[in-house]
Amino acid sequence: MTASPASRAMPHAKYAKSAETQRAILDAAILAFGKDGFEATSTRAIAAFAGVNQPAINYHFGSKDALYLACAHAIVEDFARGTGKSSLAAAQYLANTRDRAASVSHLKAVMRELVELLAGSREASVRSAFVLREMHSPGEAYTILYESIWAPGIKLVADLLDAARGNAQPSGEAKLQAIMLISSLVAFTSGRQVSKAVMQWDEIGDAERAQVHKLTEQQIDALVASGQQG
Repeated sequence: MTASPASRAMPHAKYAKSAETQRAILDAAILAFGKDGFEATSTRAIAAFAGVNQPAINYHFGSKDALYLACAHAIVEDFARGTGKSSLAAAQYLANTRDRAASVSHLKAVMRELVELLAGSREASVRSAFVLREMHSPGEAYTILYESIWAPGIKLVADLLDAARGNAQPSGEAKLQAIMLISSLVAFTSGRQVSKAVMQWDEIGDAERAQVHKLTEQQIDALVASGQQG
């Protein structure tokens, strides 16, 4: 007996629905954990916000602890999708040569993708809030975020700064400046409402992001010039 087109499509529809439910739970959990922290957040509240019943969390993730870690992994995946292209190109470049002008170009490309990722949507501010909470009050997700996002991101930006300055060896100054450069963007995004209010922006759209891009590139040029060797 041959299945009808409608019946053959049903499994795909179920998989799509399941993926949608998982995404809704993850989005709700990232928001809740970022706002209130792991201990103060209940699965009941997450389920209500996601529009699912509480057993759905156990079905899809197994436990509150597993959901919490899944949030960290989801954020890592978002960062990889948003900044992977420029970061990979920069890492490959650094492994082969260290031309000053090219290093600046790669650094600006990396930071441009980061600006687009962090300032390009409201969802980014929610994810930034989760990341910042873990940085200030480390839980189990901290290790995932630090090892997958912060440590490699800071190292890449610091290496590009050193290469742009003509430094043959890594410098502590470049690492500190990389921390400040990246964390300022995360803070700008997590405090999206404050940033909009101070700047009197209705929204952070293309024109607003263009201003952030311009300022970021000016900061990079100033940092490179301040530590450049002869």
